[in-house]
Amino acid sequence: MTRIGSLPQALAKAAAVALPQGRLMMIGGYAGGRSLEAILAGPPGRLRVVGRLPQPTHDAAAAVLGRFVYLFGGGQALSTPSVVRIDPQTGHATEAPALSEPLSDLGAVGIAGHAYLSGGYTDAMFAQAILRYLPQGGDATVARLPQGTRYAGVAAVGRTIYVAGGLTTAGPTSAVYAVSLGGHVRRVATLPAPEDHAAMAALDGTLYYVGGRKVLAIDPRSGKVSVAARLPASLSDPTATTLGKSIVVTGGGTNGVWTLTQ
Repeated sequence: MTRIGSLPQALAKAAAVALPQGRLMMIGGYAGGRSLEAILAGPPGRLRVVGRLPQPTHDAAAAVLGRFVYLFGGGQALSTPSVVRIDPQTGHATEAPALSEPLSDLGAVGIAGHAYLSGGYTDAMFAQAILRYLPQGGDATVARLPQGTRYAGVAAVGRTIYVAGGLTTAGPTSAVYAVSLGGHVRRVATLPAPEDHAAMAALDGTLYYVGGRKVLAIDPRSGKVSVAARLPASLSDPTATTLGKSIVVTGGGTNGVWTLTQ
């Protein structure tokens, strides 16, 4: 892990996506007891404010669809069904057609031009569904996790979605699941201990689960899990984003920006 920059303030619970030309976008988050509305973008070591959300939010998730970034759910005191479309060229953010129900604490990945949302919290229950966002508004259920799960690590390798750890009604879980777009869910690995409030990104077919004081490397083919790196601080609700040949880690209750390379 190499530190490459600093955020404007210590924060957690933000969303992040990779942009073209080696840039990163960070959206919203939580700091100082309040939700944030800032949209940061640029080279990961030199992020700056490029726009503002219509409303402050945290615990949302983001994915790139075409030339726009979409921010799904999140909220402040309550979960929201809101979807925000952001133009990465200008930082301009506008409301897009909403989800079918409020959802926060979720994960999101973009696959073949579609956004897939994993788990979360509806303000009434822990969500089990893997959803495909519909551009006209609402969503379609693709699969269901074995139990409702929020604050999981979520990443994609090819056309498969991976969901690792997270908080269930029974407490944190150590399960790692692979979800096909055809709706098949299977357990592919087990973390050394139950974990939640972490982030996950994929690099060259390996999943990297980032949280606490370590980064775990998960081989989804063999199920092998090993410690890939030690974190310089204990991170809760960081972001982890694949950018070129590295993974960029931000926040997690700090103002740090780090890169992880294989």
